[in-house]
Amino acid sequence: MSATLSGKGCVVTGAASGIGKALAEQLHAAGARLVLADIDLTRTEAAAAELPGTIALHCDVSDHASVEALAHAAAQQLGQIDLVFANAGTIVNGPLVKSTPEEFDWLMAVNLRGAWSSLTVFARALLEQDQGGRICVTASEHSLGLQHTGAGIYTASKQAVLALADVMRAELPDKVGISVFCPGLVSTGLADAVRPAFVRQPKPHQLEFSRAVQSQGMSAAQAAEAAIAGAVRGDFLIVTHPNSFAAAKRRFAEIEAAFAAQAPVGADADRYDVNRIAADLLAAQERK
Repeated sequence: MSATLSGKGCVVTGAASGIGKALAEQLHAAGARLVLADIDLTRTEAAAAELPGTIALHCDVSDHASVEALAHAAAQQLGQIDLVFANAGTIVNGPLVKSTPEEFDWLMAVNLRGAWSSLTVFARALLEQDQGGRICVTASEHSLGLQHTGAGIYTASKQAVLALADVMRAELPDKVGISVFCPGLVSTGLADAVRPAFVRQPKPHQLEFSRAVQSQGMSAAQAAEAAIAGAVRGDFLIVTHPNSFAAAKRRFAEIEAAFAAQAPVGADADRYDVNRIAADLLAAQERK
C-alpha cells in the first residue's frame, strides 16, 4: 500500500479524532500528502502537528460553502487530489418517538447533507483533473440493514448516504471512483461527541454505558486500515465486521419473501423498469 499512496494527495474530513485521525496517521505513514479537516480546528491542528508536512483546515460539512472552501484550498495545497475520505459524522441517541425536529435536522445536516456536499463538491474537483481520483464516504453497518433501536435518525442518515453514493457511481465516468465504508462497532469517541444545546444530552449513566460499549469495538486503526485498503483496491462497498452480514441477510430475506408473495418475477419482469423505459424512449428519439 505504501508504494501506491506515496506522494498522493489525500483529504480527510472528521480528521480530529477516531477513524478520521487514524486514517490520517496511516495515510501519512504510507507517504501521502495530507489535508486534514474538521469542525474542531484546534484538535485538527494538534493532529496535524504530529504528522510533519500535514495541513489542517476548518470545515463544517453541514455548511456547503465550507466544503467548497475546503475543496478549493485542498486543490491549491495539494495540486492533484487523489483520494478523499469524507468521514465526518455524528450521532443522536434515543427513541424515534421522542425525537425533535431540531435533532433530526441537525443530524441530517451533518451526516447526510454533509455527505452529499462532500461527494458532489469533491467529485466536481476530481472531474476537472486529468487523472480523476476516488472518494470514500463513511456510512456504517447501519446502511446495510442493521436495526439499532435508539439510533433511528442515525440509521436513516447512513442508509441515505449509501443511496447517494450508489447513484453517484452510476452517474460519474470511470475516472472518478466511489467507495462506501461501512464499519461496525469501532472504539472511537463518538459517544462523547459535542452536541448543540437543543440536542438531547446523554445522562451520566447513559454516557458511561455508551463508552463501555464502544470500548469493546474494533480499533480505529484497524478500521482505517480496512478503509484505505478498500479504497486503493477500488471497492464500492468496504466492510469490516462479519456480524454486519447477518443484518444485511435478514433485510434481503424480507425483500425476497415480499416479492415472492406479492410481485413474483415473471416473463414481463421489466415491463415497468424505469431505466429500460427511458433507454427505449431515448433510442426512439435518436432514430427520428
